[in-house]
Amino acid sequence: MLFALVALAANAQFPPYYFGLKAAPQISWVKPNTDTYESAGVKAGFSWGFIAEFNFTENHCIATGFNMIFNGGKLKFPALKDDETGTMMRDYALKYIEIPLTLKMRTNEINNMRYFGRIGLGTAFNIGSKKTDEFTNSDGEKTTFPKANYDKTTFARESLIIGAGVEYEIAEGPRLGAEITFNNGFTNILKEKNSVDNSLQEKATPNFIELALSVIF
Repeated sequence: MLFALVALAANAQFPPYYFGLKAAPQISWVKPNTDTYESAGVKAGFSWGFIAEFNFTENHCIATGFNMIFNGGKLKFPALKDDETGTMMRDYALKYIEIPLTLKMRTNEINNMRYFGRIGLGTAFNIGSKKTDEFTNSDGEKTTFPKANYDKTTFARESLIIGAGVEYEIAEGPRLGAEITFNNGFTNILKEKNSVDNSLQEKATPNFIELALSVIF
């Protein structure tokens, strides 16, 4: 479908494609889907990436590329540590390569500005996971463990991408863009079972909101 749209655009009276770069600070969190598990707050993240837009009308394009994502979240849950039952606070640091496939819809130009909306899917592949644990026993004593590699996360992550933004064209040259994006994960990323109740399979989905700044040529 993508190649067909590119071929169609090549015969149209507008540029068939654009390329660019982006950088985006994020606020991320992990949403649990297991009983007795709670989200323990948000954390700062960041992404950067390459943008590829393939136009099939003047105001519509397929927007793809790749993103390097560095984010995570925190969960709080019952845990067994050294034969003691207590509460674990786990801070996940996650690293992904994401390939988005979205439909981008732009307005006509208004004073060198175009407003747009974007919706589609993101497929991400985990290239690194770490955890930092803080265990609180039944007496309220806390033990913090150093950050360590964590291999109990799934390799792939799927998400829904919804964004809205604005682009400013500099004298028929590059376009500067700003976009607020909600990336809503809908597949589980955890593989362990709970150490207190082994019948509980850990399930959680990562989400983030980012402000992306881009330049498109």
